[in-house]
Amino acid sequence: MTLPASGTQQADADLVPALPGEAPQAGAGVVPVTDTMPDPVLPMLAMPSGVASGSVLELQCGRTYQGSLDLAGKSDITVRTAGDCGNAVISPGQAITGWSRHQGNVFSAPAPFAVAQVIVGGEPMRLAHWPSRAQTWAKASASNASSLSYAMPNPDLAGATLVFKPYEWAVEARRINGYSGSTMAVGPTGNINFDGYALGGQVEFYVEGKLWMLDEPGEWAVSGGRLYVWAPDGQSPEGRIWAAPDQDGIRAANSSNITVRDISIYGAANGINALDARNLKAERVRISHSSGNGILNSGGSGLTVDGSTIRFSRHDAIAVKWGGGGETVRNSTIEASGNFGMPTNAHAAINLTAGNGAVVQNNRVTDSGYIGIRVFRDAVASGNTVDGACLVLTDCGGIFTSARDKLPLNTRIENNVIGNVGKAQRLAWALYLGDFANGVTVAGNAVTGSGNGMEILNGFDNTVTGNTFASSTQAHIQIVESGSTASVRNNVFSGNRFTTSGRQEMYRLSSDLGTGAVSRFGSYAANTYVSSSSIFANFNGEALSFAQWRERTGQDAGSTFSAP
Repeated sequence: MTLPASGTQQADADLVPALPGEAPQAGAGVVPVTDTMPDPVLPMLAMPSGVASGSVLELQCGRTYQGSLDLAGKSDITVRTAGDCGNAVISPGQAITGWSRHQGNVFSAPAPFAVAQVIVGGEPMRLAHWPSRAQTWAKASASNASSLSYAMPNPDLAGATLVFKPYEWAVEARRINGYSGSTMAVGPTGNINFDGYALGGQVEFYVEGKLWMLDEPGEWAVSGGRLYVWAPDGQSPEGRIWAAPDQDGIRAANSSNITVRDISIYGAANGINALDARNLKAERVRISHSSGNGILNSGGSGLTVDGSTIRFSRHDAIAVKWGGGGETVRNSTIEASGNFGMPTNAHAAINLTAGNGAVVQNNRVTDSGYIGIRVFRDAVASGNTVDGACLVLTDCGGIFTSARDKLPLNTRIENNVIGNVGKAQRLAWALYLGDFANGVTVAGNAVTGSGNGMEILNGFDNTVTGNTFASSTQAHIQIVESGSTASVRNNVFSGNRFTTSGRQEMYRLSSDLGTGAVSRFGSYAANTYVSSSSIFANFNGEALSFAQWRERTGQDAGSTFSAP
């Protein structure tokens, strides 16, 4: 059964509406995604309702449908664009009109709903916050599970959000219920994009969501039923602003065998909310400006994302934080996840935390706030480009896997190109084998221009072969054994090429059990080393030359070392 979209008046054949931000054009087919709002001139169409399981829903090309498409609990449905004039667009939001100057460069207009995100000229705006962006964080005098103490510059905080850093690799949030005597009373937000880490001590924090905090370009706030915006250029937002409520583009929780093809989703909370859904397919889908995640499939399994583009996700682009298994993500472009606005919590641009059998292949992942690609057991991550990761949070990797249960991962990370990972971070690696990772093959990857090339943390039985490492800021290979129990062993490094300049180290090896423990970390053979540094390796705090390294480890006899 095929269901035509409702309200399907035919667009002018000589002026076909394009995707958000594209100039209208005649019959151009599916046009590239951009980051500005849908055409505010054409009226939005009503979202179809009552879609039955087993049906095909066709949405008219080049048109925008307002609201959330409800497929929750449904099965065997295909949603696709009909026609060749550009993707149909789904958005819970709308253009906001009727702007007047409030004061200075701040303009206001009536808010028709509870606003959750604002986009001006394709650029996501920041919810008004204190301190200013230049400072970002304040430091609490004290805090505990239900309160935070700090002498705030304005007592109007009830209903605002407290955002804080319980760890340097995580960001948490609480709702502020009141403020008195320099103390905020706080409670849970109910937002599943945060992990529930405890509040306590002198944490770094900021607050957001009040009009008095709106004090610089690129910010917005709501007060008294009106939306207030300071556009980046200081001009009126009229004709170029899109606002959206906290609503998903497609609601597909507990569904099965849903296919979404050639559809764009703009300005939603989650582009597709598929919690606990099985066998969701997103084919040639374009998701942009999500205040939550691009695709949320935690608790589900069998997700396929193919040939899609996901940009400007506030948290993760693809999130399977629990459950999962059998995911395929390929031939897709992921940009700027967890990396716009003020710092927030993120897990990975492609976040497949705990499922078995994922294939992540031939994707381009750029400018991620935290991890670029995260996979788990029996997984393959191959042929991907990760360019820019760990841009907001530290203790992070461009590609990451771990095995806290210490069971073999049987995972392959191969033939990826990884660069610009965490240059400014204290703890960042292009390749990160964390928490007892074992049984991982890392082969044929090209790593360049990152804080560190690779880390193995308490890992064992891993093979690192045929990779190239260049221009790491600190070290190419870091192996760490932490704790009181010996764990690091049988890691094989062979046939790799390492190039350094300055004082970067080829290897940085350390163990809490002492220098003697470092000698059993692995074997090293047939590698090529090119370096002008006098320090070849950091051996549990001791600087070694290449000759000293070979003598100390009894390894790398057949490897070569030369100046650049």
